[in-house]
Amino acid sequence: MELCKPDLEERMKVLAMSTTEEEEMGDTFAERAESYYQKRPQLLSLLQDLYNGYITLSDRYIQTLAKHKHHHSRHSSQVSTVDEGFSDQEEASGVSHIDSDIESSISYQHPPSMMMPFVPPRTSMLDVDAIVAELVIQNVEYDVLMHEVGVMERRYCESSRKSELQKSLLEVLESERIVLLNENASLSYRVNTLVEENKELASESVFIKRKAGELAKCVLKMREDHRVYMLHRKIEDLQAQIHGLEKRNKEYYEKLLRRDGQEDGNKGKSGEGIALEVCVQMDKFRMFKWKDGSSSGKKFGGKKAPSLWKKLKNMDLLLCGTNPTCA
Repeated sequence: MELCKPDLEERMKVLAMSTTEEEEMGDTFAERAESYYQKRPQLLSLLQDLYNGYITLSDRYIQTLAKHKHHHSRHSSQVSTVDEGFSDQEEASGVSHIDSDIESSISYQHPPSMMMPFVPPRTSMLDVDAIVAELVIQNVEYDVLMHEVGVMERRYCESSRKSELQKSLLEVLESERIVLLNENASLSYRVNTLVEENKELASESVFIKRKAGELAKCVLKMREDHRVYMLHRKIEDLQAQIHGLEKRNKEYYEKLLRRDGQEDGNKGKSGEGIALEVCVQMDKFRMFKWKDGSSSGKKFGGKKAPSLWKKLKNMDLLLCGTNPTCA
């Protein structure tokens, strides 16, 4: 122990210096964690060395007691009863009353001369040293256990903090999920609205196509009606021309009759009969003039009537029959 004492003192100085540096750096959580992880191996090694030294010291005391045991058997039995009493007292009081146990053991060992006058003072001192060594060992073990408990408590605090952070993160994610669900519902509603509008537009487009077809039919009908109207006007013009030609033909015929009457005025009744016969033949010609227009044109010397009559026959008069306005 004396050889290891300078080393232990040097290590304690290093730890004290690091503690002062930590106080100067600050007390944030990251800095404290870093300093803790840096000091933890040093503290554990120092405690292990102390524990080993105390175990060695206790072994030496036990060996010394074993050498003197056969000289003082009666005193050894009494010392063992005292040790058992101390061990029972430790179990009953706990680790927190170690100093009071040491004081009680020392006070109990002071009056051995009154209770046991045959016990030498050296042996009693050895027993007290053994008890002190055992108590120191128990104290070191208690410190080691407390250190481990502190480490476990820190780990538990860190784990609880992590669990709280995870819970908060889970709450945030849950709120985001609810927001996304609401957005999804609104988007689905908009999609349904757009689908309905699309259906309405499709029905409107079909209706517009139908109306366009009806308008196209109306335009075609109007064109046909216009064509029929133009053909009807042409027919009326041709009928007017035919009527004019008939009037001119009648005038020419009357002139011819007057001239013939003037030439044959001096003739008798035979001449009048011939005139009547000519009138009858002209009436027959009027009845059949539409059936034989070309022959009538040649007979009476008309030049324009045959050409107009041919044009009228060659025209497409079937369209006029389909139009009710031509009736």
